[in-house]
Amino acid sequence: MSQGENHKNTPFFSLKWKVVFIFSLVLIVVNAGLAGLGYQQLREQFAQQQKQIRQQQIQELHALIRDSFNELEQIASLIPSMAPVLSTNDSMTVRLAKIFAEQSATLEFDWGLDEAHYFSVENKLLFSWRPAINMERFGPMIQGVNNSEQPDTQLDCSDLCRQYVAVPVLHAGQKNGVLLLSRLVADVVISFKDITGADIAIISHEMGKNWGKTRYRYLTEWNRQVVALTNPETNMPLLLNVSGNYPFDELFENGREIANASHHYNLRSIQISRDDSNSATHFLIINDITQAVSHITRATQNNLLFGLFGFLISEFLLLLLLWRPLNRLLLVSKSLPLLAHNAYSEARAMHRTSGRSWHKDEIDIAGETTLELSHTLESLHHEIKQQTQNLIQRGRELTRERDFVTGLLNSAQVIILTQDCDGQILTLNPQGKKCLESNSRPEQYQAQNFFQLITQGSERALLHRSIDALKAGLSLAYQHDSRISSGDGGYRSISWVHSRLPGENTSGNPIILSVGLDITDREKAEQQLAWLANHDPLTELYNRRYFQRAFEDILSRANRYHHSVALVFFDLDQFKYINDTSGHQAGDAMLRVVAERLHQLTRSSDLLARLGGDEFAIVIPETDVKGAIQVAEKILEDLRQISLPTKGRSHRISTSIGIVMYPEHGNTVQDLMSNADLSMYQAKESGRDRWYLFALDDQMREQMSARLTWKEKIEQALTDSAFFLHYQPILEIKTGLISHYEVLVRMREKDGSISMPGDFIPVAERTGLIHSIDRFVLREAIGQLAELQKSTNNEINLSINLSGRVVDDPELLPLLKQLLKLSGVNPHNLVFELTETATLADMASAEQLMHELRDLGCRFAMDDFGVGFSSFYYLRELPLDIVKIDGSFIRQLPNSPEDQVFVRALTAMASGLMKKTVAEFVEDKETLNLITEIGVDYAQGYYIGKPQPAIIIPQSEHDLAFSTSKFT
Repeated sequence: MSQGENHKNTPFFSLKWKVVFIFSLVLIVVNAGLAGLGYQQLREQFAQQQKQIRQQQIQELHALIRDSFNELEQIASLIPSMAPVLSTNDSMTVRLAKIFAEQSATLEFDWGLDEAHYFSVENKLLFSWRPAINMERFGPMIQGVNNSEQPDTQLDCSDLCRQYVAVPVLHAGQKNGVLLLSRLVADVVISFKDITGADIAIISHEMGKNWGKTRYRYLTEWNRQVVALTNPETNMPLLLNVSGNYPFDELFENGREIANASHHYNLRSIQISRDDSNSATHFLIINDITQAVSHITRATQNNLLFGLFGFLISEFLLLLLLWRPLNRLLLVSKSLPLLAHNAYSEARAMHRTSGRSWHKDEIDIAGETTLELSHTLESLHHEIKQQTQNLIQRGRELTRERDFVTGLLNSAQVIILTQDCDGQILTLNPQGKKCLESNSRPEQYQAQNFFQLITQGSERALLHRSIDALKAGLSLAYQHDSRISSGDGGYRSISWVHSRLPGENTSGNPIILSVGLDITDREKAEQQLAWLANHDPLTELYNRRYFQRAFEDILSRANRYHHSVALVFFDLDQFKYINDTSGHQAGDAMLRVVAERLHQLTRSSDLLARLGGDEFAIVIPETDVKGAIQVAEKILEDLRQISLPTKGRSHRISTSIGIVMYPEHGNTVQDLMSNADLSMYQAKESGRDRWYLFALDDQMREQMSARLTWKEKIEQALTDSAFFLHYQPILEIKTGLISHYEVLVRMREKDGSISMPGDFIPVAERTGLIHSIDRFVLREAIGQLAELQKSTNNEINLSINLSGRVVDDPELLPLLKQLLKLSGVNPHNLVFELTETATLADMASAEQLMHELRDLGCRFAMDDFGVGFSSFYYLRELPLDIVKIDGSFIRQLPNSPEDQVFVRALTAMASGLMKKTVAEFVEDKETLNLITEIGVDYAQGYYIGKPQPAIIIPQSEHDLAFSTSKFT
């Protein structure tokens, strides 16, 4: 490897950064050392001050206790002389008893005595004032005073911490016994607090009768009792914390600095009693040193901040001094090698002369020499090369612009034309010619006037004014929609945008660019969607959604003007027979014929709608019972005359009609619809092909009462959260795994019994409460699925049944989107089931709901599939993922060849359309084996598993598997 290559591969580290790095390192070490030294000096000064304060406090405490004992001895000497003149025969016991009886207030409140006892020379207790004395504790003290005839003192904190003084009593110059007095240490503690400002605690190892380990002042870890304490609200939590973290001997020997609840304390234990054992009484002095510690911390922080500030200033000044000279030197060092490789432009880009003339240095002279050399070597060559590159680049840009404009005009699916300010069309793209060309030659439009294309004269005047504004520069663009005549004799709806182009034409006027978007198909689609939102696409009558809104408006007007309104509610008798025998095409044809006949019977003011399936309703405003009956009889008569010939047979139709009147039979749409439905079924029970006027007879009262009772039960269950879910497993036959469960709703009644969906769902659908049940099932099922996905790695799928009225619930889809967002559940694991009957009741709404759910990522299944021959048509048309074969074809499958043929055909068709199949009511092994042979994908029934109140989370793939022994 050459020397030049070695030089290129050597890492480069700038001189200025070397200087900055070394200088920064020195500054950091110096500043950190100064800050640490200052902190150490402050701590040593603080420790010396604390030592002096502790010595002063200890001396003050000893002095206070000593003074208190001296005062107590003086009081003991004065008491015998306080007695009034008594008989010389009175004993000292009698004298003391009278003194304490008469001077009790003075002794207690003025002198602070707590108790007094008088003992004979033989150490026997002759008199006591206040608490009884413990002779075991004070017997030796009394005996010692009797023997020595000298006072003695003792500090006892076994109970309330008292000072005791025993003084010999003389009478007539003879020793007469010993007087023992006591007072509480509280005055000493308070005086110490007032003098020193420090808190103090008296801590005893002994347990008095007034204290126990259950009291809050017992320190368990130290096995000691806090007898007295100043500022207990703050200091008791402190002592509890300290006792749990530090041995008591550590406080006694050296003291301790402790941090607690953002405060700092200095604790020092002093032994006051003469007992040197571990059970002696100690005084614990508590000094709050928070301010001193904070002062040291702030001082240290200030030192660090000042050091940091000085460091930053030093760094800035150093960089300021070194940056520019060393950068100029760096540029020179980099530009010289470039000149050696003929890289003149790069060298000049890296280095520029400073322009200074009076204080140039060696670096400036080297830079100027480099620039002059590069210009001398490259000047002419660079000029020619630059001009050539500019011409080539400009030619390429013009070519791209031309190709872009040409491609845009030829391929854009919008009308693009230019016109002058008078509307004369100058240019027109192919799409514009296609929209505007007539039977004559297309080139005629080259000379046509744009304003003549506008069909409405009022728009032309406004367009003239807007084009004039563009011409004058008063506006930048103008947008409008208009209809133009097309070449085929019709009209097209165009959305135009006009703008002024830079430049002028040959006449000197500005050119206007007009871009038009054909919105004819969009307008037609919007009109069609608006129509489908309110109409049934099969019969072209109003649908249930529009009917309910319009019915409410009619009732509002009737209530305002006090009019009566009639509701005629009916369905077609034996309509299912037509579908089963002749197919869904015949049923659809019959519905269209009936709708056309009903349309002829009603007035323009009447409200006629197909509510779903074969159900129809007519609302007749401003009529009475007689008028409603006439309409019902006319419907019966006309529908009897309908005959529909199909496949060699002729179908006739009849209807059962229920009639209700507003306001006699109800005040709301829901009540009137419910009563009309009840009346219609009453007509069916009476023999069909007749009308029935709503009346509350005994039977109907019983039905209404039963419906009302169930309605109240459902409402109460919703209030009391009495609905709950069960989960029935679904077996994937091919793998033998169970990872799919159907969600089933149950209702718990007040007596604890469980009601099945068949008991309350029909009433809920008729009363509108089904929407609340649907939302409850949705929330609970998604919540359960979210918990399962968090707690297991196995993929669990839930099938949720939707009621037939779900297509009328506008809040269901927004609620589902919100639940999916909040729970984080994978939408693919949700399968929504809708019965075939509910789907066919409102085909357009059901199909729209399916598409919306699939757009969210959910899957869709049709339940009870196969009950009508029309199923195969909808199997192809609807966006289904799963088909659930109705249980009526599965129950007797092993014994019914007809059911086997049907199930095979349905499974083959579903498989061909890429849809999964589920067999319901699989109750035995034989049925499971048979549907496995047929090719059904999933099995559900009591043989697979009964509904359970909870899903057991599988712990392994083996737990997921269905027992293989059941397939043998």
